[in-house]
Amino acid sequence: MKKTGFLMSFYMGLTLSVFLTFTGVGVGMLPNVIAGRLPKQALIVSMISGFFVSFAISMLIGLIVPMHKVTGALTKNMRPGVGKLLFESLLSDIIYTPLISACMVALAYFRIDAPPGQKPSYIHMLIPSLAACFIVAYILILVFQPLFLKKLMKKYGGPQGGPPGGMPPAEG
Repeated sequence: MKKTGFLMSFYMGLTLSVFLTFTGVGVGMLPNVIAGRLPKQALIVSMISGFFVSFAISMLIGLIVPMHKVTGALTKNMRPGVGKLLFESLLSDIIYTPLISACMVALAYFRIDAPPGQKPSYIHMLIPSLAACFIVAYILILVFQPLFLKKLMKKYGGPQGGPPGGMPPAEG
């Protein structure tokens, strides 16, 4: 199960990092690049560095937070099904997305070299980026987490993707 958990963190971290980097940096910086307040190079550098930062944070959270146990504890009284799957995806989104978004926007914000008065505020970059990333991450988690889990459980043993609507029950 440890290998499965690590690989789940890796696959989900990689998937979320790619999509959230484009989403977060795009939403947070692209309007400023289009308006001429930021150079195009800032967008490109922020996307590349944002991906690495996002992936590192995702892996760190995955290693520190036992998502399987957290979701298992918080959904132990729920019946398997769509409702449980939706709630588990929301839990993962709440744990990962705010921290990753805040760090990625901070990285982009502090890399901006704009003349005084032309640099957008951190909060004006964070709020739209966080909102967009929260929605995108929820959908990605909802779609990819069960797929990756099913693939890993098939490869490394255990139930074929767990019960419908969620991960296998927490070990106890």
